[in-house]
Amino acid sequence: MSEMTSGDARRLAGEIIPPELAVKAMRDSGYKNTAYALAELIDNSVQANASNVELICLEDYEQLSERSRRRSQAIAILDNGDGMTPETLRLALQFGNGTHLTDRKGIGRFGMGLPNSSISQCRRVEVWTWQSGPDNAMYSYLDVDEIEGRLLYAVPEPEPKPLPQEWRNRSQGIGTTGTLVVWSKFDEYRLSWRGALATLRNTEALVGRMYRKFINDGRLSIRLAALTDGEAEPSYDAFVRVNDPLYLMDSSSTPAPFDTSPMFQSWGDEDEVFSIAYDGATHDVVVRMSWAREETVPNDKSDRGAKPYGKHAAKNVGLSIVREGRELDLDSAWTNSYDPVERWWGVEVEFPSTLDEVFGVTNNKQSATVFSQMAQFDWRAEANPGESLSEFRERIQSEGDPRSLLLPIVDHIRQQIQEVRKRLKKQTEGRRTKTDRHDKPTVEDLATTKFRERAEQGHSTEVDAEEFTEADRESFEQDLKEDKHYPENVAEEIANAVMTRKRKVVFLTKAMEGYAFFNVEHKQGGLTAVVFNTNHPFYEQLMESLEPNIGDETDAELMDRIHKAADTLELLFAAWARYELEEVRQQNRLFEMRQEWGKMARFFLTEEEDD
Repeated sequence: MSEMTSGDARRLAGEIIPPELAVKAMRDSGYKNTAYALAELIDNSVQANASNVELICLEDYEQLSERSRRRSQAIAILDNGDGMTPETLRLALQFGNGTHLTDRKGIGRFGMGLPNSSISQCRRVEVWTWQSGPDNAMYSYLDVDEIEGRLLYAVPEPEPKPLPQEWRNRSQGIGTTGTLVVWSKFDEYRLSWRGALATLRNTEALVGRMYRKFINDGRLSIRLAALTDGEAEPSYDAFVRVNDPLYLMDSSSTPAPFDTSPMFQSWGDEDEVFSIAYDGATHDVVVRMSWAREETVPNDKSDRGAKPYGKHAAKNVGLSIVREGRELDLDSAWTNSYDPVERWWGVEVEFPSTLDEVFGVTNNKQSATVFSQMAQFDWRAEANPGESLSEFRERIQSEGDPRSLLLPIVDHIRQQIQEVRKRLKKQTEGRRTKTDRHDKPTVEDLATTKFRERAEQGHSTEVDAEEFTEADRESFEQDLKEDKHYPENVAEEIANAVMTRKRKVVFLTKAMEGYAFFNVEHKQGGLTAVVFNTNHPFYEQLMESLEPNIGDETDAELMDRIHKAADTLELLFAAWARYELEEVRQQNRLFEMRQEWGKMARFFLTEEEDD
C-alpha cells in the first residue's frame, strides 16, 4: 500500500464507501414527503421526553421575473426534551449510530432519524442542544456541500455556542433543557411544498394522526408557526389537533359536529388482544375497530360522504399500523379504494417495538412491510398439496417465517372488516331516496297476494289466519335491530310497513353462518321472512346486482349489473344440477322436489295458475 500524502493523509485511496457517494445515496432514502421527514425529528423529541415541540418555518420572498413567491429559507424543530451531551450529539449526527440502537423501549432505536431525514430535505442541518440553559448550548452540524467537496470527513466535534437570539424570539418558551434542529440550504426539488403555510398544513394532518395518542392524553403538544424573515409576528400560529382515523377521540380536527365528540363508535365490546411468543418473551398486539355512528347519516337523506366530515374521513381510509403509540402508516392495501363505504370504518393494529422484526418495521419508521404484505396474502397459494392452515402455519413457523405469528391477527381483521362493511351498507339502507321505499308497493305485496290466493284455494296453513298485532310489530322491529342489525330508523320503517300494508311476506338480509344462501323464518302474527345470507356469494353476485337503489351508474355499468346477475343465476342452476348428479341415492326425491318447486314458482310468477 502506498504512503498517504498530506491533504488526504487521513483517507484511504481505496475506501469502500466514499462519504460523498454514501451521502448522495442516503439523500434519496425514501421519505414519502417533507412531513414524514419532519416526523422523524419529532420522534427524537419524544424519545428525549419532550412535552412541547415547536415546528417553525421561516420563509422569504423570491423574485420570479415580474412576480414574487414565498420560499422556505429554514425549517426548525425545537423541543424542551432532555438535551444531549456533546458525545451524544456527535453520535446523533452519525448515520446508523445513536444511543438507542439496543433500546427496545420508546419510538427510537434505528439511529438514522436525525441525519437521514435532514439531508433528504436540505443541504445543511445544524443542531444546538443544552442541558443547563440555552446559553450553555453545544453545537454541531452536517453540510452536504462540504462532504461532497471532501472538506468534511467526520461529524464536527461539538463546541459551545449559545442558542441564537432569533430562534429564542421565535419560540414561545425555551426550557432549561432542550434541542434545536435547523434545516437550511434547500434544493429546488427536495421540499414537497415550497411555502411555509403549505408545509405546515400538510404536516399537521400527518403528525396529528401519527402522534394522536400522545396529543390526546396530554403527553405532547406540537406548535406550528410560519414567519416571514424580518417580521416579528407569525403569519400562522396554531397547535396540532388530533387526527384520529378511528374517529373515537373526543376533541379532534374532524369538522363539526364531530370536532368535540367521536364520529365513530367501537366495533365490539372490547379490543382484541393477541399474545405473541417471540424471542423468549410474550408480547401483546392489540386490534381495535370502529364504525360510523348513526348520527353521521343526515336526516335529509343526503350523501354523508359529501359533508365536510365525510370528506375528512375520505382522507383517512386505511388500516392504522401503530408502534409504541406512534403510527407508522395508514395502510390502504386493506381497503377497496373504489368503495365509499371504506371511509366509514377504522382498524388499528398496535404493537410494541420488541416485535419490529416480526412486523417488518423499516428504519425510517414509515411502514411495517411484513404485515402490510399480508393484506393480500393467500396462504393456499403457498401451501403444499393437501396441507391445512394449521399445518401450513406450523411449517412456516419452523422455517422462521414471521408471517406464522401474524396469521391469526390477519384472519381476524379480514373477517371483521367484512362484517362491518355489511353493517354499514344497512346503515344507509332506505335513505338513498327521499321517499320511504318500504311503504311503497313492492314484490312483498305481490308475494302476500299469492300467499292469500293459495290459502283461499284450499292450501291454508295455521299461520294464514293469524293477525299481525301491535305487539307483533314491536317484537319484529326488535328482531330487525338486534338479530338482523338494521339501523333503528329502517327497522321501524319495515315493521310499520308490514303492519299498515298487512304483509304476510317480507324479504330481509343477515350475515349467517353455514352454506345456505337463504333461510325462512316464521314470525309471530303469521309473517314469513325470507332472509338472504349476505355471507354467501349468491347475495353479492345476484341480489346486490339487482339492487333497486341505483346511483350514478352509466348505461355500461348497468348492463354489467344485468350480465353479472344473469351469469350468477345460471351458475346457481348449474350448482343444483351438479348436486343432483352427485346425490345418486336421492335422485327420485330431488326430481319430485324440483317438480313441486317449479309448480309453486309458476303460480307465483303468473297472474293466474294454469291447470
